[in-house]
Amino acid sequence: MSADLTDTMYNSRSWPYVSHFEGTNRIIEHVEKYVCPTITSAGLTGQPAFTFQPDDRPRAVFVIGEDEYQTEKTLPAFANSELEPLGVRCTFVVADPKTPHDFKGIEALHDADLMVVSVRRRAPAAEQMSMIRKYLESGKPVMGIRTACHAYDTRGKAPEGHAEWPSFDPDVLGGHYTGHHANELKPKVTMAKGAESHPIMAGVRTPFTGQGSLYKTGPLAASARALLLGEIASHPVEPVAWVNLVGSSRVFYTSLDHPGDFDNAAFCRMLRNAVFWAMNRQPSGGPSSISTSRSRFKITGADFDGNAFSHGNRVFSW
Repeated sequence: MSADLTDTMYNSRSWPYVSHFEGTNRIIEHVEKYVCPTITSAGLTGQPAFTFQPDDRPRAVFVIGEDEYQTEKTLPAFANSELEPLGVRCTFVVADPKTPHDFKGIEALHDADLMVVSVRRRAPAAEQMSMIRKYLESGKPVMGIRTACHAYDTRGKAPEGHAEWPSFDPDVLGGHYTGHHANELKPKVTMAKGAESHPIMAGVRTPFTGQGSLYKTGPLAASARALLLGEIASHPVEPVAWVNLVGSSRVFYTSLDHPGDFDNAAFCRMLRNAVFWAMNRQPSGGPSSISTSRSRFKITGADFDGNAFSHGNRVFSW
């Protein structure tokens, strides 16, 4: 069954009062849970997934390839509970651990409204890197998650035919990563001066404790604005979340992203706010949508934890 080529008869004026397209998503979720797995046409054609008109929901493409923080699990779970109920279509391009520099399905960036990068020291194939650069040149927004500050820096160990981007951090994120403090030193996170008025900080309560090591990220580029600061004893304060502007691209980055951070409502609120700020969009639906239980998300080109998928843009129940 092709999920993106499926349509349904659904009355959006009746319960649960979501859009026609979200209603179709929920029918597909039911089919996946009780009848059969699904794929999308992208897995067969290599082209962006089909969308019905006028489905104007924004699409966020998560590019994931790291071995430290389990973002192949935490980010889909976050998107499932915090983004998809609010009208964001989420696609996940996950590097297969067996071929860690290969990002199958990166073509999804062709029609993406947001690219979320959670990558650590990978060198995509030259053609794939060209797609990443083309996306950025288009002026569309970017979000960097923790290891994104050294996403494409393999320290000269890129396989033949693959491309690095060692300066991705200063070029795009606006940071200055030089390593991190000891893992056992958890930072106290506070609001940067004047950041209270920024839309990404709406509803974010500080202080709180970060669950991962504190990254050394300063000084920031002149174009960047710090939102959150991290502090450990006897060391300089470091920015742990900020925004930047590169050309016409809105950029958000946070060095927070330990699995334990996703148990923190303030962190999740910030991340959700950042998605909509970056896209310059308002969430669809209402507060009741956030509590809706859902289990559907897309993974591309990965194979982990015994789940039965390996290629294409497979949709399945987690």
